[in-house]
Amino acid sequence: MFKKIQTSVGDILDFPPDVAGEGPKITITGRQEILVENYRSIINFSEEEIRLETAEGEVFFTGKELVLKTILSTELRIEGELTSLTFERGAKKNV
Repeated sequence: MFKKIQTSVGDILDFPPDVAGEGPKITITGRQEILVENYRSIINFSEEEIRLETAEGEVFFTGKELVLKTILSTELRIEGELTSLTFERGAKKNV
């Protein structure tokens, strides 16, 4: 119930999704470190590609020597040489 109220208030006040707690927040430091908050799951990972599911679709990170350094339930840290970041919009799912 709280999740529904939180979403409704965020929608009514027109907060950005990361403030309302749903959308991903991605912080990139140079090309070597990426912090991703509010992801749902890791779909695929290798040294060349990391693919995540978020509330707004999938996010693809490609690069060289990519490593998942920290994995928490809502946050992860990636290190390596980032070469590209791609978003694929998906259907919104209510969880």
